[in-house]
Amino acid sequence: MKSQNFVITGMTCANCANTVSKALNSSDKIKEATVNLATEKAKVIFDDNISDQDVIKIVEKVGYGAIVNDKKHQEKIAAQARKRDRNLRLSLVVATVLTLPLVIAMFEGMLGTHYLMFLHDPVLQLILATPVQFIIGWRFYVGSYHALKNGNANMDVLVALGTSVAYFSSLVLAVFMGQKNALHFESAMVIITLVVLGKVLEHNAKEKTTQAITRLMSSRVKMVHTEEGDVPLEQVQIGDVIQIFPGEKVPLDAMILKGKASFDESHLTGEALPVVKGDDETLFEGAVNLDGSIKAVVVRDVNDSTISRMVELMEEAQASKPDIQKFADRLSNVFVPIVLAISLLTFIVTWAVTGVLLTAIMHAVATLVIACPCALGLATPTAIISGTGLAAKNGLLLKNANALELTNTVKTVFFDKTGTITTGEFELSSFDGSAEDFKILASLEKHSNHPLAQAVKAEKTYDVENLKEIAGRGLSAEINGRRYFAGNAKLMEEQGLQFEESTDTVIYLADDEKLRATATFKSAIKAESVQTVAELKKAGIRTVMLTGDNANSAKKIQKIVNLDEVRSNLSPEDKAQIVQETPHSIMVGDGINDAIALASSTVGVAMATGSDIAMEAGDVTIMGGKIHKLIDLFTVSRKTLRKIKQNYFWAFIYNIIGIPLAAFGLLNPMVAAAAMSLSSVSVILNSLLLTKAKL
Repeated sequence: MKSQNFVITGMTCANCANTVSKALNSSDKIKEATVNLATEKAKVIFDDNISDQDVIKIVEKVGYGAIVNDKKHQEKIAAQARKRDRNLRLSLVVATVLTLPLVIAMFEGMLGTHYLMFLHDPVLQLILATPVQFIIGWRFYVGSYHALKNGNANMDVLVALGTSVAYFSSLVLAVFMGQKNALHFESAMVIITLVVLGKVLEHNAKEKTTQAITRLMSSRVKMVHTEEGDVPLEQVQIGDVIQIFPGEKVPLDAMILKGKASFDESHLTGEALPVVKGDDETLFEGAVNLDGSIKAVVVRDVNDSTISRMVELMEEAQASKPDIQKFADRLSNVFVPIVLAISLLTFIVTWAVTGVLLTAIMHAVATLVIACPCALGLATPTAIISGTGLAAKNGLLLKNANALELTNTVKTVFFDKTGTITTGEFELSSFDGSAEDFKILASLEKHSNHPLAQAVKAEKTYDVENLKEIAGRGLSAEINGRRYFAGNAKLMEEQGLQFEESTDTVIYLADDEKLRATATFKSAIKAESVQTVAELKKAGIRTVMLTGDNANSAKKIQKIVNLDEVRSNLSPEDKAQIVQETPHSIMVGDGINDAIALASSTVGVAMATGSDIAMEAGDVTIMGGKIHKLIDLFTVSRKTLRKIKQNYFWAFIYNIIGIPLAAFGLLNPMVAAAAMSLSSVSVILNSLLLTKAKL
């Protein structure tokens, strides 16, 4: 058995990914295939007796393309992506330019003015509509073919049917009946343009998802210090001995052979406090060595080290993220066949009763036109676009429009601690010592980059001499000829001093003879955290904090903020597992360590004050880091879903009234066309009202 990754081309929806996955997994020679729509990649495990080309042929047989995802094909993959991106954006520009004149004509007709009558010319409308329908809209015909071939009637089928009926019925009215008014070419064009806009936004979201993984990979060191000299990261093997100097990142997961130092592991735990590590302890890739020289042995190579595993988990989470099928997609599976059946029945019955073929055709066309699901195709995307605009206006940037629908299903909100509930900084909560002791402590700590040192400040300090950093423990210096020590419990033990060990986060101050003072610190909690949690609980939503911090610190914050539950001492993988096991959840975080959990949750919400990787892994970004904006997200979600339901009412009320009238010949195609256009306009105007909503 061998494993190979492929880039899949031509996928546009979850149905496409399912089709490719089904085709690959149905082959006897393929053990397992996982298709990721978000990254447009497939991981395939297959027999040694078949080639990569055989796998590619299976994908091509169901209408898609595949490229081996390796260094050899990277340029081809990049070229394909650039070409697709260019074509999609060009399609949107062309569709917008060609559609705009007919939209202007439509509104002018509604207003009863006659300044732009030339835009109502059927020949001009036909010339503008044809390339939009059959060149830019060709993708929907192709998508419909693949959907119907696999026994589905998805949104592509709905768009293809709706726009085709609008286009061809207008063609019949203009060419065979000499009609110049009440044509509805613009309905078909507006639908195609809006859906292409949605594709562009979706493509941008996928690019952001890929960028999160790319940034994570690019954060790795390029060269590693080994006993043979500096070598590229990819060449380092398990068992190689490496050197890590102060200020450098740990290049790969390794075990310390010699040395002691403080390590910043915030990329994993999210916690600002460094961790002290010495002989035989494990170092994780990406941690920053703050103050010591370390010799270590590599225990995982580049394909299995911490960052590689984080990337793999993110890709798996994105692939498995629930993508609730839009109501229009589900409805189209029933609605489209029913409409076709009614139209066909109308044609047969009318022809049988009247014996006039033209009358039967006109009744059938009128039925199709009035039932044409144009407004249905606009109901969701126009509301989503308006909802996205309302969210942006209120400091919420939505990368994934699906988040608006999914937020309404959420029952649990998970919070990261540092940078989300707390500010990510420490504040001095108490000081057990004299004013002179505090001045001495501040004099030492002003020379340290440790996060706790930033919270010890005094207006006046002493000059220090012979300053010495003690790796992983603290520092010492002389003030007025006397040596002082500031640091953790291990430093006090090494100096042979008596002290009372604390479960809080502390810095001890001592001289050569005795312990002089103890400074206690706490995480600074954001002012709006308490109110946000209270409002969520009032709405019946469970609130949980996930943190890499210790249980004692986590419990203190739980008590202050009044959270339902806290889980402490968690790794990024632990957080992701908890989130994955909890359906209908939001994860709120801001660090690289939260990225997997953000991608694993139903909706990932990132703080804009955090890392770029977190923002790209999430579905929503809260600008300004104001956690209370989470309440606004729930409000926008609720209003958007309500607007979608209203749109379905306007989309169907014309159908419910008009289909029987058209079937019995009481509506001619021109009146049906006007009613169909009016339903689309009603949906668009109703959606626009959402942008004016107040939160």
